[in-house]
Amino acid sequence: MAKLLEAGTIAPKQLTGKTWKIKIIEGDRQGSSAYYPKEALEAGKGLFKKGIRIYENHPSADDKWSQPERRVRDIIGYLSEDAEYDGKDLYANATFFSEHQEWVKERAEAGVIAMSIRAEGEMSESTNGMELKKFTAVHSVDVVTVAGAGGAFDSLLESGQENNSQDEALEEAQEEETELELPKELLEALDAIVVATKANTEAVAGLVEAKQAEDAAAKLALEEAAKPKPLSATAVADALVESGLSAKARARVLAAVEAGTDLTEAIKAEKEIAAEILAEAAKDGGAGHIEESGGPKEFDWSNVIG
Repeated sequence: MAKLLEAGTIAPKQLTGKTWKIKIIEGDRQGSSAYYPKEALEAGKGLFKKGIRIYENHPSADDKWSQPERRVRDIIGYLSEDAEYDGKDLYANATFFSEHQEWVKERAEAGVIAMSIRAEGEMSESTNGMELKKFTAVHSVDVVTVAGAGGAFDSLLESGQENNSQDEALEEAQEEETELELPKELLEALDAIVVATKANTEAVAGLVEAKQAEDAAAKLALEEAAKPKPLSATAVADALVESGLSAKARARVLAAVEAGTDLTEAIKAEKEIAAEILAEAAKDGGAGHIEESGGPKEFDWSNVIG
């Protein structure tokens, strides 16, 4: 069973994203390991399956003994679709991990790397030298330094930052929708709806404003009704006469009312004062004198009973 290691150049100008359609290998082409008839590529396309890993370099001779399963850190991408045969060559979609996209791009633009298959197959002698009869196993498609049997990046399928093709399609659809011309009758109907909606909005706003004014007026009326009504001069005079207070006491009541005291409360206060004075006088046996600091003093009963 022969080992097959073949490489192809990368098209640097297309390394601007993460997923590309790549040409894995050309049919009817002489490679570094064998001649590859297109029939062998068609028959073996099923071995280049989705998920085949892309490594940084083929394993070294030492790696084949010490690390045959390869290192995780060396995996930089994978085939994201099964390979397809187009009648002559093998193609597949390849995706590089984000941290390696710029790494691959820079080296490809410098022309110092290529893509290479690592596979096994049955070989035979022919007029072309050693010729591949069929693939028996495919291990990886690796990034190497030397190109071989026509493998190359064919076209960009997906941006490394975002799916540009989907975004562009969405933008185009939005532009088409924006540029769509509506019938005149529909435009006029829409304009009428806009005008009616504006009128309704203004009417509702007017109703709200009127209701707010009505509520404010009602609140003010309630506040005014709650305020005590000023008494007429006649009502005050009648109340003072009915109180039975002396002239001086009535004068004090009138002064208190003019200062804002309630008439009933002012009269009540004067009557309480008069009652206290009469109670003091009764303690002295009804005499016409009361004692105050500074000696006896004649009491003026007119201040009490008028």
